[in-house]
Order: sequence, then structure tokens, then C-alpha cells
Amino acid sequence: MIPPIPSPIWQPAASRVIPIAPPANLRTRGLVPEIVTLSWAPKSSAEQFDFSLDLSGMLECTGDYAASVLASIPTATGMKTDLTVLWVSIVNGLACVFLGGGQPGTTQTVRVGVTTQQGRVIVQDVLLAIDVFSEPATPQPVPTLPDGTPVPPNAIRLPDGSILTDDNGQPYIIA
Repeated sequence: MIPPIPSPIWQPAASRVIPIAPPANLRTRGLVPEIVTLSWAPKSSAEQFDFSLDLSGMLECTGDYAASVLASIPTATGMKTDLTVLWVSIVNGLACVFLGGGQPGTTQTVRVGVTTQQGRVIVQDVLLAIDVFSEPATPQPVPTLPDGTPVPPNAIRLPDGSILTDDNGQPYIIA
């Protein structure tokens, strides 16, 4: 079965966006900052959803913006039902990660790395709980290029339906 190609006007779900704020500079006041753990709303194993990070607060007043995004699941165990990154992209300035699967009753770590146009590197771990009442599910396939590279919904599609790629075979996107 060939997975359907998402609409080019696809938008991230606002309910699954977490703002990333710069840490407060408390050391100048002799205080120790509290470590804040970020967490997205839980999902079932069978659900495939987009989860996003909003870096606008972190990059405020810099003139900088997200240029590339990567994501991984360091807590994955190698099972076919593990939480899986199906694609990543930048959409409207948000670092978007599309996730599927996940072992029910677990809390997984999603590590998102963003490189900005000016060379800043932001790495953020976010927790995602997998609903204990769901059945284990294998992530469903998403559209890919012939080499297996996932195609995000905002990839540039040519009139013949093919995906425009750079010299490294990565899809050009409308960010």
C-alpha cells in the first residue's frame, strides 16, 4: 500500500506545540535554576501525530530562525512497535516531529536538535507518554523518496508529482 501524500497546506496541530523559552539568568542573583522537564500530551500507540517545538522565544531579537531539524528516540529498544520518528520538518518556524508507535505504558524521550541559520544549535529532550490502555502498534508508513528518505508534507512537489531535492537527496521544503 502506498501511503497518501499529505496536503501541501498541512499545518502543525496547535494543541501539540510546546514553546521553548530561554532559561532565566538566575546565577547573577546567586540562585540555582530549576531544571524544567518538557512533556507533550500523551498518545496511544496506534496514533500518528505531529509534535512541535516553538523556538521563537529562544531566538527573539536575534534575527535568527530554524534552518534544519533532526529528531531521535534515545529510549527506543529496537522493537517494531517502538516510538518512531516518521519525518521531521520546519513548518511556520516550528520544529515539527511526526511520531508513530510506542510501547503502551511507557514514557519515551524524544530528542530534538535544531540548527539555526546563524549557526546556533538547540537540543531539547521532550517526554511523551504512551497510553497504557492502547494495544502495541507498528507505525504506519509515510511517503518516502526511492532511497527511503521521508517526505514531509511541506516538501516542494514538482508539476509531475516528484519531490524537489537538494544535492544530498533531502527534500526542499516550504518552511
